[in-house]
Amino acid sequence: MSSLLWATTYDFPVAVTKSDTVDDPAGPFAGLLVDTGGILKITPRNGPDSTSSLTINVVAGQYIRFPVKRVWSSTTTAVVFGLNSVITQKGVSVVS
Repeated sequence: MSSLLWATTYDFPVAVTKSDTVDDPAGPFAGLLVDTGGILKITPRNGPDSTSSLTINVVAGQYIRFPVKRVWSSTTTAVVFGLNSVITQKGVSVVS
């Protein structure tokens, strides 16, 4: 068993710039905070879906707890804030 305790920590929220063509210039984000529920279409920063997108239904107060590089404008009806963290800073992990 590992003695390392991982916690979800974010440094500050920022407004998200939705786009269907480019990644958010303020991102990538360590996560998202949903302010107003609805449909959320995103592109994760890593993994098998990092070249495509995911569309999910979200509710107010929900957290998306994985790195996101784009929030799409044409499909997204939810209002979200990007959560920045030194752990996920401009796509570079600073924790080993």
